[in-house]
Amino acid sequence: MRPILVRPKSKGRVTLRTSNPRDDPYVDFNYLAHPEDLATYVEGIKLCIALGNAPAIKEELNAKFYDRPLAECAGERPGSDRYWACFVQHMATSFVHYVGTCKMAPSSDPYGVVDQRLRVRGVGGLRVVDASVMPTVPTGNPNAAAIIVAEKAADLIKEDWGS
Repeated sequence: MRPILVRPKSKGRVTLRTSNPRDDPYVDFNYLAHPEDLATYVEGIKLCIALGNAPAIKEELNAKFYDRPLAECAGERPGSDRYWACFVQHMATSFVHYVGTCKMAPSSDPYGVVDQRLRVRGVGGLRVVDASVMPTVPTGNPNAAAIIVAEKAADLIKEDWGS
């Protein structure tokens, strides 16, 4: 059992390293930059501990939390909010469901990359059809939302080509 952030508030960015299209971009994930993300994780840990201590889990399943103190957080009292915040900063991972790197937005948004028909602004004949067009992270796994984007793109392309 572990907490996860399904609606993180921290925002990363992808930028070009060079003008060479073959060079890898610079990716700054910026995890836990928003203070509410860290606070949400801490509350999630405390909820997991409370649920794990319920008789149905603790006694029936003989479950036990991994309670070995994290060496990097030795300066904090184990079990305190400060300890759990330290723990999260050293141990939290991502589910690697990135979205929003080419967000769809109105033309008034300077950070928008694609229009409402998934066309890349300023580039003819190019659309982006994946989770990167989502302006915010969907709650839960983005797979279904990405399929919906692809289905809509298919309809838009057929409209544009008169099919």
